[in-house]
Amino acid sequence: MRGLFRLRLGRTEQALGELGAAQVSAIFRQMPIALTVNVVNAVITLVVLYQFVGLLLPLSWLCVIVLVTSGRCALWLRYRRQFDVTDVVPWSRRAAWGSLLAGLSWGLGAVVLFPVVPVFAQIFLTFVIGGMCAGAVVISASHLPSLLAFLLPASLPVAAAFFGQGARTATALGAMTLVFAAALSLAGLYLNRFFAEAMRLRFELSEANLRLQAEMAEREATEAALRQAQKLEAIGQLTGGISHDFNNLLTLVIGNLSLAIGRVGGIPEVLPLLQSALQAAERGGALIQRLLAFARKQRLDPQSVDLGRLLSGIEDLLRRTLGNRISLSITSETGLAAARVDANQLELAVLNLTINARDAMPDGGSLRIWLQNRQADHGTPPEVAPGEYVVLSITDTGTGMDEATLARAFEPFFTTKEIGSGSGLGLPMVQGFAAQSGGGVRIRSKAGHGTTVELWLPRAGEPPFAAAPTGGYAQQV
Repeated sequence: MRGLFRLRLGRTEQALGELGAAQVSAIFRQMPIALTVNVVNAVITLVVLYQFVGLLLPLSWLCVIVLVTSGRCALWLRYRRQFDVTDVVPWSRRAAWGSLLAGLSWGLGAVVLFPVVPVFAQIFLTFVIGGMCAGAVVISASHLPSLLAFLLPASLPVAAAFFGQGARTATALGAMTLVFAAALSLAGLYLNRFFAEAMRLRFELSEANLRLQAEMAEREATEAALRQAQKLEAIGQLTGGISHDFNNLLTLVIGNLSLAIGRVGGIPEVLPLLQSALQAAERGGALIQRLLAFARKQRLDPQSVDLGRLLSGIEDLLRRTLGNRISLSITSETGLAAARVDANQLELAVLNLTINARDAMPDGGSLRIWLQNRQADHGTPPEVAPGEYVVLSITDTGTGMDEATLARAFEPFFTTKEIGSGSGLGLPMVQGFAAQSGGGVRIRSKAGHGTTVELWLPRAGEPPFAAAPTGGYAQQV
């Protein structure tokens, strides 16, 4: 409950921040109009008033208007030069202070000019200020502080000047000025709320659009993953059936060749031919085992295995496979749990991934194997069910894969190696083995930045055996 409250509070604060930024952006966007109206109306007022009081006093007042307008123009230019306004509070205050100075220049100017101009000029000046206040409602309603900062200082001194004359007509004009200012304030408040509601709906629509795009992208990714899984399932079923039939045929061929070699030991012309045929049949058997692993139909003997001990047992083999130009480091998380997996097939999978990493680093590099306990979450492979896992990560500093290659990494018989250098069954075999073991595989790679393969294996519920079997990979690599 507390977390939900904090989440809502965070969203409310974010919405308020976005609304404040929109209000400040709107007031500065309208500011050139307000500045132009200030100067034009001040010049027109000067032309009218100098006929009654001369040029000195109206011109001094015009200079104040121009000075204030110049300062606001400089503020507007400074705001325009900001490419990304993150903190809107200072800009909001500056806009409000500029409006306050503009309003005071009009209101106090009226107080100064009222005693020296005739009634006609007073009414004219009052109409000018009233028009300025009405225009401010239209231009500055999006930013209520700026609106009130201009409206009240411009109108209240005029009302006070009328009340100060003491005449009944002047008092009535002062009261009307107050009513007019109150009406404009209420209208500005209404327009400000309307603006805020419109912006809120705009933000919600934008957020809904982003959510819709994310859901569409997620659905497309899910559909693509489903099509890929269906395709691989169909290929796996076909491959599994054919592999079993071929395995039976190869078993018969290998058996007969072994018997034939034993019987023709004294014929050196025939023995090399039979041995070559036997080696080819055994390689075919190894390929069949890879196909069965991809089809998830190989025979597994899952047991509780200490992965750290298992890797220590094949570390020398891995180093010889990598060569002297590639450094190897094997690290394990403290308190690493045991995994329930077929140890021999896991050794074969690790060796296949190591060979792939070696081939991706022709100029040398480093290979890191990291073991850790993980809980299934949003970052797990899609086929992994919720639960606790032991993750074996293999990270190389090789050439990496682009997006197109990464999308086809688990396709059977797909390989980027030269013809004859790879069967394209290494990663599909690892994926099939992981899935058959109750886990999954995830690959993260970027062209030129290496590759990380994560092998997710289910955590065992019992302690590991004293020793993990090793050496089962020898006949299958």
